[in-house]
Amino acid sequence: MKIIDFIFAARPMLLLPTWSIFLITSRLKWGGSKFDYDSALILISVTLITIGAYLINQIYDYESDKLNKKLGFLQRGIIKKSEMMAVYIVTSILPLIAGFCVNYKSGLVMVVMVVLGYLYSAPPARLKDRPWLGLLTNAIAYGVLVPLSVPNYAYSIDNYRIHIVICFFSMVAAAYLLTIIPDREGDRNSGKITLAARWPDRPIITIAIFFLAVALYSAYTLNNIFLIIISALSIVLFLMALVAGKSGVMLFACKFPILLLSLLGGYYYPTYLVFLLVLLILTRIYYKKRFGMTYPRLN
Repeated sequence: MKIIDFIFAARPMLLLPTWSIFLITSRLKWGGSKFDYDSALILISVTLITIGAYLINQIYDYESDKLNKKLGFLQRGIIKKSEMMAVYIVTSILPLIAGFCVNYKSGLVMVVMVVLGYLYSAPPARLKDRPWLGLLTNAIAYGVLVPLSVPNYAYSIDNYRIHIVICFFSMVAAAYLLTIIPDREGDRNSGKITLAARWPDRPIITIAIFFLAVALYSAYTLNNIFLIIISALSIVLFLMALVAGKSGVMLFACKFPILLLSLLGGYYYPTYLVFLLVLLILTRIYYKKRFGMTYPRLN
């Protein structure tokens, strides 16, 4: 049961942006369904690094997660801090080795991802608790570093590849801005200084819509109808959140685009769609049996 607990403490449903952005970038880059050994190795490495970032975040966000009433594996005593830290170290070291085995550029990207993941949660940096740095760290980690981690992606930089990065950077930035709003009170009580702790909802959602407009422009430049539709629908949902001002609408607005990106990744790679379906079913069963709750949900 401990192993199963660790699998879900890694928050696999939150890995969807990492997997989807990697797969979509790989498809856009190659223009086909090419996915070789190096790509698989790097995707596993990026997954492990992201898992490590989530684990270290849970360790250092123990008190704020408790105040925000988040389901905590540490708070419930299901997993010990020492155990979580040990797994974090393993999930940080192995990807570095794998990255340099592929090529030195992939290895360097892995190094930056590990360092950024640690600085995001750990003191004294705690980038997640700094208004603009928290936003930039998330957008860079998912929207820039994940695409750059695709093997040979950074060997030559052209206008097309730049707009792929801009598109995903902007989408992630917009989603991040909505996710911090529900945590406002808990963050304030624990001394965190996020944009949501400083500003009311409307300015934050307005900035998010601006990012989505940038994403739409880049999607149009890429001439990718799927990314255009996802960006346009996201703008509509965020406008609804701006008008409604309800937490349920906001959560749906930030989660639905992630679902659409996952479906796009599944369209390009059907095996990924099957994998996500199995993961969703197993996650639902686990949380229902272990905690008596329905997870994941769109609102």
